[in-house]
This record gives sequence, C-alpha cells and structure tokens, in this order.
Amino acid sequence: MQVTETWSIDCERVTAFFSGQDGIRADGEGRFSYGTCEILVTPLPPRGVGRFQFPQTQVSFTGPEPDREEIHRRFVLQFISAGG
Repeated sequence: MQVTETWSIDCERVTAFFSGQDGIRADGEGRFSYGTCEILVTPLPPRGVGRFQFPQTQVSFTGPEPDREEIHRRFVLQFISAGG
C-alpha cells in the first residue's frame, strides 16, 4: 500500500527528521527505508497565497503494514502542528 501526502514543511526539515530516526536507512537523495517501507521525499514548488509563499514537500510511504504504519505515525506526530 502507498500513502502520499503533501506537507507545508521545508524539504530539509523532513529529510532531517528521517535522517535522525532509529531504524531508518538512507538510500540516496530523498530516499529512505524503514523495514519493508520505502520513503520518498520530494520538494515541490512553494505555494503562493497572496504575497505569502509556503514550502511544499511531498512524502510517499510505500510498503506493507506494520512498517509503513509505524513510520508514518512517527512522521505525523512530529509534524502534525508543523511546529515540531
């Protein structure tokens, strides 16, 4: 199964999160794996709202449960308020 989401968080923060997690292996630029789950982090063009610009990062989690579910849960808990 695959979960793909777009978050208004700098790509560098998302990449730093995955790089600092136990059990995560870096597989190349923007690519990580956690057990049987593959994670792809893709920077997107900023989203403009009036004169404001907001960062956009797409994150895809591909793989079977429970690995996909566990790392996705960690990610959401870290960034749910976008202040973490």
